[in-house]
Amino acid sequence: MIVLGFVYPAVVWLVSHAIAPWQAEGSLHVACERVIASSLVAHYNESSPLFHPFSTNMTSSGADPYVPLNYALEQVDRVSNETGLPRHLLVKLLLENAAKNNVANLHLFSPGYNIVNVEEVNLEILQILNKTCGW
Repeated sequence: MIVLGFVYPAVVWLVSHAIAPWQAEGSLHVACERVIASSLVAHYNESSPLFHPFSTNMTSSGADPYVPLNYALEQVDRVSNETGLPRHLLVKLLLENAAKNNVANLHLFSPGYNIVNVEEVNLEILQILNKTCGW
């Protein structure tokens, strides 16, 4: 119990932090001392002014950054109000991301509707905002 319960997890933790510390911490993207996104999993944060992925009770894994385009478009007014970015710019970013995912054949996993990776869109928004902290 000591070996499998404490020693093995500690060794795995130490090795992962020594080999790939950024990935071991979850590949988090932080701006203004707030976690905004992760490259590995979606980060649902109700207080974020950016686009939200599905909440954990709306998806089986709770970690999928891909949402239907219509779901993301429903959030445009809120994101525009909270970030100060024009609505048409946000719609353009979503449509471009949906087109990129369609070209990448991700539509095979979601027949019938376009999908958007909200984490990618959020990172683009941060670049536009130049990571300002006035939220």
